[in-house]
Amino acid sequence: MPKEDWERTHEAQPVELDLQAVNELVRPALAGQRVTGVERIGVGLSNTNFKLRLAGTEQPCVLRLYRGDGDIACKELAIAQLVRDSVPVADFLYMDTSCSAADKPWAILAWKEGFLLRDVRKSGSPQDIASAAASVASTLASIHSYATPDSGFFGGDLRIAHPLRMDGERFLAFIEHCLFVRGCGQWLGEELAQALWTFSQTYSHVLSEAAESPNLVHSDYNGLNILMKLGPYGYEVSAVLDWEDAFSWNRYADIGNLLRYEAEGSIFEHHFIQAYKEQGVPLQTNWRLISKLEDLVALVDMLSSSTADTPNRVQDLRQLIACIVTR
Repeated sequence: MPKEDWERTHEAQPVELDLQAVNELVRPALAGQRVTGVERIGVGLSNTNFKLRLAGTEQPCVLRLYRGDGDIACKELAIAQLVRDSVPVADFLYMDTSCSAADKPWAILAWKEGFLLRDVRKSGSPQDIASAAASVASTLASIHSYATPDSGFFGGDLRIAHPLRMDGERFLAFIEHCLFVRGCGQWLGEELAQALWTFSQTYSHVLSEAAESPNLVHSDYNGLNILMKLGPYGYEVSAVLDWEDAFSWNRYADIGNLLRYEAEGSIFEHHFIQAYKEQGVPLQTNWRLISKLEDLVALVDMLSSSTADTPNRVQDLRQLIACIVTR
C-alpha cells in the first residue's frame, strides 16, 4: 500500500475550485491574462495544486493553495530563492499570504515539465533507474550543501523558529511518547509495539554517536516529489517539488525517506549511494541503520496521528515499521 494510495487527513482535504473562482482569485497575479482551463494535479497529501491554462500562451502555470499558515508559503519561497542556482525548483511568480481573497495562502508557480521519479522506478529499464538514481543523488548532495547554524524548524524567513535536536536520548523519549501516549501502539498491536520499543532501546545510542552538523533537509524527498526528464546521458532531475516540510536536520533523514520502499541492495539504492559519495559527501559506515532510525521517527509520528478514516495509511506505516524493527 504505497504512499500515493494513502488517504488525506481531515484537515488536509483538497480545495475544490471551478474556472470562474480561479479567475477571480488569480486576477491580481496574471496581469489581465484569463485562465481558460483548470486541472487539479499532483498526488500530494497536504496542499492543493492546479494546472492553469492561460489564454494567448502555450505555457501553463501552477496555482498552489496551502494547508497551513503564511509561514509555510514564505518558507517555500525563501528556500526556492536560496537553492535555485544549484537545485532545480519551480520559480514563484506571485504569492498572497493575506487570506483576503481566499481563506488560505496561495501562490502562482512556473510550470516544470517532467514526470515523477516514482514512474521511472516502477517501469524504467535498469539503465533508466541507474541514471535517475545518480541524478537524484547529486541533487540531494546539493541540497545538503546548505549548512545551517542549528537544527530545528524554520520560520518563514528560514531562521530557526523552533530549535530541536535528535540524539539517542531524545529519540527514545519520542518513541516512548508516541507508543504509550499518542496512540501509535494501538495501531501496531502489542507484539509489534514491543518489537519497536526493544529495537529503539537497542539502537538509540547510534544517533548520538553519529551526530553531524545540521543542514537543509527536504524532509519529503521521494518519488512523489521529484520530477524527472530525459537528458543526453539518461534521466535527470527536472524539479524538486513541495518544500513545505523542509527543516534543518540530519541529512540521513532524506536518505531514509528516499529509500523507504527500496529493497536493500536494489539497483536504485546502489547507484544512488555511489553517486552521492562521488559528490564528495562521505557517508558513515552504518549509514543504512542511521537512515532507518531517522525514518522511523517520521513513520512513528505519522502513525500516531492516523485515524480510523485512514486505513491505507495505517496499513502501510505498520508494514514499514515492521520491516525496520524485525529485519
